[in-house]
Amino acid sequence: MKITISTASITTQVTKEIRNEIVKGEYEPGKKLSESALSKHYGVSRTPVREALKQLEREGLVEISPRVGTRVTKPTEKELNELFTVKASLEGLAAGLLAANQEVSKIDAIEEAVNQMEKAVETKDHDLFVKSNKDFHEVILEGADNSKLSYLLELLLNQMPYQRYVYLSIEVPNRLEQSFLEHKKVLAALRKGNPKEAEEMMRAHVEASGKQLKEGIAQKLIKG
Repeated sequence: MKITISTASITTQVTKEIRNEIVKGEYEPGKKLSESALSKHYGVSRTPVREALKQLEREGLVEISPRVGTRVTKPTEKELNELFTVKASLEGLAAGLLAANQEVSKIDAIEEAVNQMEKAVETKDHDLFVKSNKDFHEVILEGADNSKLSYLLELLLNQMPYQRYVYLSIEVPNRLEQSFLEHKKVLAALRKGNPKEAEEMMRAHVEASGKQLKEGIAQKLIKG
């Protein structure tokens, strides 16, 4: 029986592929994306590529300008400063709330994420580290059990391709190992049930991530 793949399915697949390339840094900030080149690369017509780029524009990953074309979003230094300043405050609060709540199942899940990070550091597996980092931060937010906080942080992260920033930041020498140690400190504070320490450790981690991103690869992000 012959199976026909709908245009919608092709568009979804192409969107996923381009998104992954941007998030992992294969398509760098400021890089121009040609519909014809992308359609040839993925072996599809221009229509699903055009629709994919429109979706990625809504996600903040690309910018489409009339008569100029499409480029991968290139944030300003001010935007990066604002992102990490607010993220540090919100995630610090989330860690403090979880430490106070002491929801054991969530803290166990966080420990598992940290264990996976350690494995990623040993094997230099950046994909595993990014996934484990995502799990770590998501579980902390879930454990904070505050819907308003979750809403605000999700709104913030949806404005910028944060996962791409994680990939870029861990390329900085020694950042992978340092980030792992910072996550371990947050976990230790959560295990102790110390809200103040958990908040401080989380804020320190997010601020360090932002600092490494700006200092190590700011030129790549801002000037292309």
